Amino acid sequence: MSQGYYFPLLFSACLLLLQPWQETLLFQRNLIDAGQVWRLWSGNLVHTNGWHLALNLGGFWLLVGLHLTPTKSRTLFSQILFIGTGVGLGLWFFSPQIAWYAGFSGILYGLFMLSGIRCLQQREWLLAAILLIGIGGKTVWDWHTDSSITAQWIEAPVIYAAHFYGMGCSLLLALLPAPKTT
Repeated sequence: MSQGYYFPLLFSACLLLLQPWQETLLFQRNLIDAGQVWRLWSGNLVHTNGWHLALNLGGFWLLVGLHLTPTKSRTLFSQILFIGTGVGLGLWFFSPQIAWYAGFSGILYGLFMLSGIRCLQQREWLLAAILLIGIGGKTVWDWHTDSSITAQWIEAPVIYAAHFYGMGCSLLLALLPAPKTT
């Protein structure tokens, strides 16, 4: 097995193993306000149900399988950490109407955006267009339509703000030089 798969496998296992602690890790504004600040970040690691987790892991493994994530574990971990922090802080400071949040999708949308930007930088025009138009188009589509199918699957409203914050963080990351080896 390629070394590039060890961290994604470990990370996926962590998402599965953390699910029983959803109530303790969920982004909940009132509990964060009461001092449980870890929830700013840990809400990205738990999901509303199995379908929600499966959808997020499916997207993550699509990026991994297409070799669009860095093969260096430290680089991928840093990207996830940065984007996840941005999602949590974005929800906290700029979306006060959001009382709770669960899911990896904010980070996932950021990883898709970052992959598309990196493809642009490497002049892989077609793949960049597919990724950027795809993730941007899906976000705008979801935002302007009633994505009731997704909401039914995950048994919760879709928090589009998390997707926007994740993509915004990926734009900030893209300003940094690309790693020498991916």
